[in-house]
Amino acid sequence: MADERDPMRSSDRCIRLVTVISVVLLAVIAAVVSFGHMRELALRYGEARWSATLIPLSVDGMVVAASMSVLLASKMGRRGEWLPWAVLIVGSLASLAANVEVANPTAVSRLIAAWPSFAFVGAYHLLQSQLRIGRVDLVTPIEEPAPDSQGRSLDDGIEDAW
Repeated sequence: MADERDPMRSSDRCIRLVTVISVVLLAVIAAVVSFGHMRELALRYGEARWSATLIPLSVDGMVVAASMSVLLASKMGRRGEWLPWAVLIVGSLASLAANVEVANPTAVSRLIAAWPSFAFVGAYHLLQSQLRIGRVDLVTPIEEPAPDSQGRSLDDGIEDAW
């Protein structure tokens, strides 16, 4: 039986820890790969070196901020508002498009270039589903109202009137 002070079993914590580490690792890989591709694309289309360096940071920063907003909403049991989801989707698509655009014009090259972003987005959503499962498992049932001295329920009886 699990410790009552810690409702999450040790194995559940281990699974989530491994998932978090995987998501962080994939995020770093995707950010590094995407940074290089977006910078190269910006330079290719005439941006100055300084702005070509900042553009990928703006995209990745937007994705991180949106991801954290969606993750926080998920931890609180909500799906999240439309803006963080829209920002996350647009930022992820921009990153993916840049990765594909700078790749050699072969299907395999484009697949390889797109893979880190795809892997990160997939792993991130798997982590969110784990957090939602954990939240649902920790919900305690609501107790029924205590009866009065004659054994009658203390609710207002509205249900009985219908």
